[in-house]
Amino acid sequence: MSDKLESIEQLHEAIRGGLAARLAGVPTVLHYPPSEAALALPALLVELAELRPGRDPGTGETGMVGRFVARLIVDAAGAKAALALRELAARLALALKHQNWGLPVGMAQWLQAGAGAAPAAGRLEWQLEWSHEFELGAPLWPYPDSTNTQLMLGLDPETGIGKKARYWPAGDVPPNL
Repeated sequence: MSDKLESIEQLHEAIRGGLAARLAGVPTVLHYPPSEAALALPALLVELAELRPGRDPGTGETGMVGRFVARLIVDAAGAKAALALRELAARLALALKHQNWGLPVGMAQWLQAGAGAAPAAGRLEWQLEWSHEFELGAPLWPYPDSTNTQLMLGLDPETGIGKKARYWPAGDVPPNL
């Protein structure tokens, strides 16, 4: 897992790739498609619908909650099309469970699923919404290090006077003791 979310685009690509891998039999998994006219159905179209303020991590980064909407589209002429649409929504809900897409974002929180906007002729459509909490921006520490000190670690009983060589800097791998 990456230690920092670099951009909204990185999150979009991870979601699209993750859903495409988890939803076998769905030929179209896209975000912001250039045209819906020639989509292979069934289709899943993902977009970031809303950003809200999230928890302030206290690092200078900006906490956000992104609400994602997936439009699920099936051919209305297909066998049991209405049921197939609902099955696809259920499969998507299962695919979202415990997902952070290998990125430093909160686990997907499923919000709701149901009828969406009026679909194009010959199609049936539902929407499924979920959210992720994440931070964007560079961590900031505006204060210079005025202590000029370094935190060193040691394991008892190899600590104390005369055992300075057995210590190691915090963040480093401990030496073989």
